[in-house]
Amino acid sequence: MSLTIDELAMPDALDGPGGHAFAEYAALCNDVESHTLGTDLLVMGPQEMLSEYVSTPTRVRRHLVARDGAALIGRAMITTRPLTPEAGAHLMVDVLPIHRRRGVGTALLAAAEAAATDVGAPVLKVAVAHSVRDGGERVEPPTGFGDLPADDPGVRFLQAHGYALEQVSRISLLAADRLRAGRSPEAPDLEDDYGLLAWAGPTPDEWVDQLAALRTRMSTDAPSAGMVAVVDPWDGDRVREHDDRIASSGRTVLTTVARHASSGVLAGFTEIVVSAGDAVAVQEDTLVVSDHRGRRLGMRLKRANADQLVAAFPAVEAVVTWNAEENRPMLDVNEQLGFREVGREAGWQKHVHRDVAARNG
Repeated sequence: MSLTIDELAMPDALDGPGGHAFAEYAALCNDVESHTLGTDLLVMGPQEMLSEYVSTPTRVRRHLVARDGAALIGRAMITTRPLTPEAGAHLMVDVLPIHRRRGVGTALLAAAEAAATDVGAPVLKVAVAHSVRDGGERVEPPTGFGDLPADDPGVRFLQAHGYALEQVSRISLLAADRLRAGRSPEAPDLEDDYGLLAWAGPTPDEWVDQLAALRTRMSTDAPSAGMVAVVDPWDGDRVREHDDRIASSGRTVLTTVARHASSGVLAGFTEIVVSAGDAVAVQEDTLVVSDHRGRRLGMRLKRANADQLVAAFPAVEAVVTWNAEENRPMLDVNEQLGFREVGREAGWQKHVHRDVAARNG
């Protein structure tokens, strides 16, 4: 094997310079995930992937490609956040199944780790998809929620390279027939002190600042288990940049928020991202601020947003989402709506540069 690892230059557009190389990169990402999960329902189009994989003012993303001669056989992505360097770096490594156990993954991971530590990342985080398989020896995170097969290739690979399993998340799918079943008996009408507002596309100006505040809360309120988590600040400009980037990729964000009538503040929100013509929509963030919990707002928000999805995109066949196994309240909501498990995603972590982490802490 003649292995080379080079950085991939991100194109401005798929039909411009570098567009073909990125489309090849996107196809590899999809092939690996489809093989792992046993379904191609989660395949992401190259235009959508390009919009997610570019750098933004608040995150830097670098991409490495591994080739055997001219053949693309693996890739790595390194994500760092210049405004919150203490959060560390997120790494992703994928190798086509037929090229595994030849040192390609090890070489890509080493290159990705070097890129992260060169900019002072104090901790390295890896998110890996795993198939659902019961029985045999299991590996659990310290939380005790969720587990993985000890002989899973991803488990063996990351343990061999010094990573610790910190969190297991459930990948769940909601089929279209459940989406169209209408309001469930578990979703009663809102109390008089809360009202739901919904929109499709960019955030209306009147809600930009409040949505930014909710997104900031999401960065620390969402369960993180043992993963290093820091406040990820959002402001109006960041909300608009996010909305514009999603729209430019041909996707639509469907948002439903709960407004507390007495105070006028937004008590929670939920979002679904969908592309016209795609079979599967993606359930993104859902948050109910702690002061407003215990009123089934999570269920109400998700049910209302699912109704919005069915009305606006009747061809959608399913919705996919990710939830930490320790997030039992949100899993309860999803199970009542009809979501079923199709895979697992694990959060792995390795500490480096502890002196840097101590200075930033």
